[in-house]
Formats: sequence, C-alpha cells, structure tokens
Amino acid sequence: MKKCPELSHFNYVEDIKALPYLSWAKDDKIRLRGASGGIFGAIATYVLAQNGFVCGCTMDGMCAKHIIINNVSQLPDIQGSKYIHSDMSGIYRELKIVLKTGRWVLYCGTRCQVAGLLSFLCKIPENLITIDLVCNGVPSVNLLKYYEDYKTIKSFRNKEEGWKHGSKLTFVDKQGNLIVGDKDADIQENGFLQGMTNRSSCYDCHYAYPHTKADMTIMDYWGEKDYPEEHFKGISCVILNTSKGKEIAERSNVVLIESKWEKCLPYNPRIGVGYKPFCRHTIERMIMPYAFQHFSKETIKKIYVRKINSFNPVWLGVKIVRLMHYKLILNYQRFQIRKLIKRLK
Repeated sequence: MKKCPELSHFNYVEDIKALPYLSWAKDDKIRLRGASGGIFGAIATYVLAQNGFVCGCTMDGMCAKHIIINNVSQLPDIQGSKYIHSDMSGIYRELKIVLKTGRWVLYCGTRCQVAGLLSFLCKIPENLITIDLVCNGVPSVNLLKYYEDYKTIKSFRNKEEGWKHGSKLTFVDKQGNLIVGDKDADIQENGFLQGMTNRSSCYDCHYAYPHTKADMTIMDYWGEKDYPEEHFKGISCVILNTSKGKEIAERSNVVLIESKWEKCLPYNPRIGVGYKPFCRHTIERMIMPYAFQHFSKETIKKIYVRKINSFNPVWLGVKIVRLMHYKLILNYQRFQIRKLIKRLK
C-alpha cells in the first residue's frame, strides 16, 4: 500500500514540450487486431524480436488480468482494448524479476497502472519501456453481473465495419458460440460512453496530463481529418514523452506523422482533463450497486442504455436531466481544453 501512487503522492507529470503524432502500424494484421492504429502491437512485436518481454492485458473468462509474454504467438491475446478493470495481482513483482534479466521489458496499462509500477520500482530501469493508455475511465465490476450468462468476452471492439464503427462487444456463450452484441442496446458500451458506470475514482482522474513519466502515451485519434483513407483500419494518437520512447517508436514498424495539440485535444479531452463535474453523484451512479443486484434487465436498460419511451412522462424527466448534465460536462471540458492548448503552445 505504501507504493500506491495515490498514497505515496507519486509525481507522474513531466514538464516537457513533446508533440502528438498521428500513427498506425504498417503491418495490417497487427493494425486490424488493435483497437485503433495497432501501435501497441507494433511496439510489442519489435520488443519480442529483441528477445524481450511484454506485459499487457488479456481476458480470463469474464475478468481481465495482466500477463507477461515472451513469444509473438501470444501477442493477439493482449492486443485490443479491455473496457474493464484489470487484475494486477503479483504482476509488479513478476516484472521486477524479469527486469533483472537485463532484457527489454515493455509494460502497457492505463495511466494509473503505469504510475503504480513506477512508484513500486522507485528507480526506472533502463531496460523498461512503458506505454500508458489515455482512457475515459474504468467501468465498475458491477457490470459483470449483467453478463453472467456468457463464458467470456472475446473482444470489446472490432473493425468489421471500420475503426469508427467498431464499438461492439463479442461474447463467447457457455456453448462456445460467438455472439456479436448490439452496440445501441449494450449496457457496457452505453454506460461507459455516457460516464454512468465508471469506478468513482475515474470521475476525478489524477493522472490526466499531456506529458507523463511513461515513455509513450497512446489513444484513438478521434477527430482526425487529414487522412480519411486510413480511417477504416484505425489511427492512433501517440505522444513520445522520452528519448527512449521516441527511439523505440522509430525502430518499430509504424508510421509517425507530427500533429498539433489544437487538432487532437478538442476531440480527446481526457488527455489533459481528468475531472467530470457531478458524475459520481448522479442518481444512476449512486444506485448502481443496488440496481445490478435487484433490478430487472429491462429496468437496467432503461436507466443505463436509454431504452426509454419518449412519451413516458416518468422517464422523460430523466432524459432531460441527462441532457443538461451532458452539456455541463461538454462546456467544462471545452473551457479546460482551451486553457490547456494555450499552455502547450
């Protein structure tokens, strides 16, 4: 507990002037397996080719956990976004052991997870490469109770209809059949995007900064307009925070095109804005633990997926309040982003 970055007040911010990049993997197989541009997969492939180790998140039944791999055949297991809390039990100790081999070790996780690793290690080893993910928050484990009829989640996003339209859960049921979810009716997708089902701490993220101690930062490049022909396969935004990160990225099989903060920040506010006003105190968030235990699935859909009859006077008020709350968050983020862009110039 002493090494928890929150309790130890670990400083995860770096005072540098790195620029964002548009990026994607040159290998289409790696790119299409990734949630956006396949950057993590391309960097991991390079590290594994150097006889290194890679630590990333995989699904284990209906739970996510971090594992360490050293063979490229295992790479697909840890590619793709997992919109659920990852079990980190014992992984930092395992990483400390493999780091002593002197071989390259790549670790990828959310910003709070990378901060946790660096705080645990105290001193950053030269052979450690860290990638932090810009996330919109981690959904509560309460959501898993909604999917208890399934065996596992195969993927949270796919690119059958392209990068921008790939937000569909794919399940494996208990008979081994693949089930592709309806994104318009999915509780995980809608609750996450509307910010109603995240863990409470994620509504005031203390790690949302443009420049961090991670070697590189990756995310979807939402709002990208200069390369529409690349959109179907996916485009990432990459921030190279250290000389080590820049060197590894340039050695890897990726495209890197320099971009500008004013192009990426307005569509990706979570890069630098961690606070969402009043989200943790909405009725939906406060009743969530009780709702998933006691409410029917139809009622849960009405609350968290907006499956509401517009003419129902009881639920109409809920929709109006949600719209007002959404506008409040949007205006707050726009104000903070304008200030952030001025500071980064």
